[in-house]
Amino acid sequence: MKDMTNREKVIYDYVIGYRKKMHFSPSMRQIAEGVGLYSVSTVHKHIHSLIEKGWFLPPEGKLRSIVPCAELM
Repeated sequence: MKDMTNREKVIYDYVIGYRKKMHFSPSMRQIAEGVGLYSVSTVHKHIHSLIEKGWFLPPEGKLRSIVPCAELM
């Protein structure tokens, strides 16, 4: 796995915390609001970067399907 940027780390930590609390992934809008971003497209860009770096699994066509790879270990 490649290193995360500071913003990616914030988004990753938010998703991990949300999944632990709610037992499903947050929406892109919820992530944006949770980390203080105004643009959902910016969140989308960071999520896809984290997928390419190996931190999240690619979505399976389902809503809220962001799954951290660490959950599979």
